[in-house]
Amino acid sequence: MYGKVFYFESNSFNPYRNLAIEKVLTAMAEEGALIVYLWQNDDVVVIGKHQNVFLDVNVKKLYDDGGKVARRYTGGGAVYHDKGNLNFSFITVRRDYDFNENNEIIVTAMNKLGFNVSVSGRNDLLIDWKKFSGNAYLKTNDFALHHGTVLISADVKKMSEYLNVNKDKFVGKGVASVKSRVVNLKKLDEKITVDGVKEAILSVLREKYGEINKISALDESKIYEEERKLSDEKFIFGDSVRLKSKKYKRFPWGYADVDFTVSGGKIEEIKIYTDSIETLLIEEAERLLKGAPIIGSENVENTVARDILSLIADE
Repeated sequence: MYGKVFYFESNSFNPYRNLAIEKVLTAMAEEGALIVYLWQNDDVVVIGKHQNVFLDVNVKKLYDDGGKVARRYTGGGAVYHDKGNLNFSFITVRRDYDFNENNEIIVTAMNKLGFNVSVSGRNDLLIDWKKFSGNAYLKTNDFALHHGTVLISADVKKMSEYLNVNKDKFVGKGVASVKSRVVNLKKLDEKITVDGVKEAILSVLREKYGEINKISALDESKIYEEERKLSDEKFIFGDSVRLKSKKYKRFPWGYADVDFTVSGGKIEEIKIYTDSIETLLIEEAERLLKGAPIIGSENVENTVARDILSLIADE
């Protein structure tokens, strides 16, 4: 159990600034403490660290409607944010990270609001088998980040228009569309508001940990520097904006959309786009596969690398 809690709430709806604030907060993690960050965005699709934006997002429709695309540092799939969605972030040093304790904060807050919540795997929180919260994670040597969404009154029509959900994600699951899979809390209880959800979360924090230490100010120069990176098109889309996928397949760890070049039987360049939450495995796989022979490298220990090799070699 965390010994103390620090709290910060953003007053901005700029997704790049809000993600930059989150990154700055990760540098403030300290032993025995939990940093809780609440934030909202204007219309934006936030994609996972290794996703191909053109595979997973209807970029033209989103941009025509005045929305944005942002890339986060955690893995997982694309999510739509608007002001009807509340984002939460839990930040600790790595050794203090406790997924179950973090999840319990949100589940208990929902219970306070009258909802019976179930946990689906490591990614989703459900009410009556419909998703109202998705989660993603990042662990480094220094810190651990667990962040997620709470759908309160989000525009589900826009969500379904902007997100290109691959059909193979739901084979055998009987899932028809984004609209049918998610639910807004306000649809279940019209009295629910964003402020009400915030207060429920804060109430749980007070009951569990006592005093909440509010963070009053952050280093604006660091936020600005990080915001510039996050809003740069090269970071959002990649150096070559419209990479054409050469091979695609879904594996147990996520989809693999792989762009690669081969010379002399070896992989010369490779980029793996995916909705997998295993960001470190993906990055290690790219390092292992660059320069590797297509045939004869099947014994690598990295499961992602093995799967990608089999995909590339399978003509």
